[in-house]
Parts: sequence; structure tokens; C-alpha cells
Amino acid sequence: MIDLNLYEEYYHMTKIFPHTFMVSSKTQHTPFGSDNYILEGDECALCIDSGMTPLDYYAYVCSLTDLPVLGVINTHSHFDHTGGNGYFPKVFMNPLAEKGAKTPFNDALGGEVYEYPLDYEITPVKDGDIIDLGSRVLEIIEIGAHDLSSIAILDKTNRILFSGDELESGWCNIGSFGPADPRQTILTHYQNMRKLKARADEFDWICPGHHGAPLPKDLLNHVLIADKMILDGAPGDPNIPLKNGGGFIKNEDQKVRAMRYKMAHIGFNIDRVR
Repeated sequence: MIDLNLYEEYYHMTKIFPHTFMVSSKTQHTPFGSDNYILEGDECALCIDSGMTPLDYYAYVCSLTDLPVLGVINTHSHFDHTGGNGYFPKVFMNPLAEKGAKTPFNDALGGEVYEYPLDYEITPVKDGDIIDLGSRVLEIIEIGAHDLSSIAILDKTNRILFSGDELESGWCNIGSFGPADPRQTILTHYQNMRKLKARADEFDWICPGHHGAPLPKDLLNHVLIADKMILDGAPGDPNIPLKNGGGFIKNEDQKVRAMRYKMAHIGFNIDRVR
């Protein structure tokens, strides 16, 4: 039996759809936590992302559902989404995510270093794979740009797209700070958003990795327009609020920009557009 009072200091759970829960893990303890999800089918439950608190997130999830918990699937490799993986019986992710998923963000915790269980095996997933929770079918769609390992999870039964950090209403970072692979460009992101647009008749809502959910699927159109504005040469805004860059962006050379269009807010580097 877990101490729910303690866990509630680290997590905030909200029911957003029938048999679908959002668990926010961004708290005073872990300010770089993510919005995670619990999906219940007829036969079992599955978690999407696990945050980065030092508590046993699997035990917490098991206290919230009467169903067996199959495991957790990661939208991408960043540790604010993967820190609780090691408590789960099964961990699904894009194989490109494994190294990053086991690399803690110790510098993001104000010097506090927690011990995380990292000795776990992964079950790889790829584009087009299906996970069936029992009358609830999930399809994997690869959309790597913010992170090359990124996947979206399409809940085909309930018409919900879980998009990780590639599609959200807050600061969507596409190669805007830190080391980046040459493939992490606005062009790659735009192509992936077009890939999702081709499936837009299959979902009504978007549930991202940060800044709350659910969001209307019009967000996808706004992001596509913002990406296209950047590709067409719009300069963007070099004044980056600290809340968007997490304090990491210094931007002395003014190469990091923000492009805003209605719900869309894209962070990009002018050297990483194409």
C-alpha cells in the first residue's frame, strides 16, 4: 500500500475522457516533469510516459485502476518522460530512444540527484505497430523532429492522438537549444505534421506531453501554418521568455526564435530550418 498523500505531492491526476486519465508530474519537486496518461481497455491498462519523479510511478498507477497494467510506452527519449520506466513490468519505445531514456536530467533538479531504476529492457515499437488493450486499439506513428525517437500514439477506438512533445500548444522546441542532430529541422517537423494531417479524420483530440490536455485538433493546422511560415522565411521573434526556454536558452547570437500562430508556438534555430 502506497502513501497517497506523499504521491499527491508529485502527481496530479485528472480524468479527461472515459477510461482515460492525465497525470501531471510537473511539480515543485520535478519542475521538468511531463503530462503522462493512463489508458484503460477491457483487458488491461497502459501508461503513456512516466515522468521523472523518484517515486514508484507504477505503484501509483496500480492504485488508480483495477485492471492489470501492461506497462508504459514512451513518446520519446527525454528523461522528463522516462524517469519512472524502471518500475514497470514492460517498457515500449522507439529503439532510438533507449540511450536518452536512461540518461537522467540531474542538472534540471537544482543539484538534487535521485536514484532511478535504469536496468530495464525495452520492447521496441515502430511505425504502424498496433497495441490492443482489449477493445481499445493503439497505433504507433513515427514523427521524430523535436527528438528523433518521437512517436505519436493514435487511439483509434476513442479518436485521440497522444503526440508527446512534437505537437503541443506551449513551447514546441525543434532544435532550438542544446546539441541537435542535422535531421532535427523545421522541414522534418513540417513533413511529420503533414503525415499526421493525412490521418486527421481518425482523431478529434490531441493530448500532448506538456501544458495540459485535451486540445482541439485545430492545433495541428496552426502548427502546420507556423512551420510553413518559418520555411517561407518569416524571421520569428528572438525575444524568448524564460518559461519557454526553461532557462537554458542564452541566445546571445539571436539565432533562437519563436514563431507563433494562434495555438501554435514553435521554438527554432535559424540554422536548423532545412
